[in-house]
Amino acid sequence: MLGKINLSAKLRLTAWFTLMILLLSAMVLVFVFVINGASVTDDPAGRLVKVVQHNASRVEFDNGSFDWEDIDFYRRGVYCSVYNEDGVLLRGAEMEGEEIDLPFASSVVRTVYRGESKYFVYDVLVDMSITSLWVRGVIDSADRSGLMHTIMVLTWTLLPAILLLSVGGGWLIARGAFRPMETIVERAGSISDGQDLSARLDLRRGPSEMRLLGHTFDRMFARLEASFNAERQFASDAAHELRTPVAVILAQCDRARRKDETRDDFLHSMDVIETQGRRMSELIDQLLSLTRLQQGVDRYPLREAELSEFLAALNDEFVPAQERGITRTADIEPGVTARFNPTLMARIVQNLLQNAYKYGKENGHVALSLKKEGNAAVLRVRDDGIGIAPEDQEKIWQRFWQADASRGEDGGSGLGLSMVREMAEFQGGRASVESVPGEGSVFTVTVPL
Repeated sequence: MLGKINLSAKLRLTAWFTLMILLLSAMVLVFVFVINGASVTDDPAGRLVKVVQHNASRVEFDNGSFDWEDIDFYRRGVYCSVYNEDGVLLRGAEMEGEEIDLPFASSVVRTVYRGESKYFVYDVLVDMSITSLWVRGVIDSADRSGLMHTIMVLTWTLLPAILLLSVGGGWLIARGAFRPMETIVERAGSISDGQDLSARLDLRRGPSEMRLLGHTFDRMFARLEASFNAERQFASDAAHELRTPVAVILAQCDRARRKDETRDDFLHSMDVIETQGRRMSELIDQLLSLTRLQQGVDRYPLREAELSEFLAALNDEFVPAQERGITRTADIEPGVTARFNPTLMARIVQNLLQNAYKYGKENGHVALSLKKEGNAAVLRVRDDGIGIAPEDQEKIWQRFWQADASRGEDGGSGLGLSMVREMAEFQGGRASVESVPGEGSVFTVTVPL
């Protein structure tokens, strides 16, 4: 049993072009045959009359002699001859075989036979002032040098050229159109085989649809690269940061098994294990949230809403982990509307306020403000704490980095500011910091209005 013939898209497209050209040519021929049917049937006799009358109108007598230059003695299959009034041949085109001997008869198409061939004969009497002339034309009834013959000659001459041109042009067009597709397949295969998701197709030539497909693949590779990097980062961070609490839990379990003798000793061990377990749970939740935010797994739709009322409500509901005698004020400009996600914005505000309370000085001050500046809503959280050294101000956005390592024992994971920057950029904004060591820091988050 014969299997299916698998043709490439280029061959299919070329075959389609060729078939369409053939069908179009056939339709044109049929149309010409139908429209010109009548003229084609009477073509030899009609041509005979037209050629003879045309030559008769051009006979001239000048300076004692006839001017034959303007007369076509052979034209479109018609043999013409000029005779004087006595029937003597003056000038004419010679036909093969014997000359047709037929009395002259003006303006009448007559039929004569010579062997098995049939001829049409047509005479015109030209009456001149000094003499009269006969113009006779003879044509073979089977002659096809007229319209139909011309059509057939052109058809069999041009059709192969047109067919060859259409096949070659269709192949070149299809090849040019699908060459970017081959490039995409080749480069995508090399990226997949080499497992290098940082490579891109970078397709700059070809049809716009193919370039759009190439750009779509590039965006897909970029998202896959970001996804794999986020997963790799999550695994690395989890392995690094969970090592300490896991070690503490195991050590405490071993100590409890060997040394705990009273209920109080046992409860103390449970408190240590529970504290480390909660810290691990919080760390995992934060890592998952950050990773899902980078991968776009969790959907956080942005909507236009009044940011002023939202921040005022957050400020009223916020409860710091440690008071430390710090006072908080809020300067929120009313009527500021922006595009944001309430969940992400709430996390940003909570993280910045917790960070301000954590690194602010004892009995210090924390200020929350919201202003409209240009086409952005600007959120600022100011503290008068320890500040950040200039060389460390970019490091604070890195995961697990803390300005004061001694403060990490109170449950901080070092992910808060990293999440702030990620959540701000997700909403189309940005996060920045200005800080002077010993005087405090100002964290700024902007979101589009």
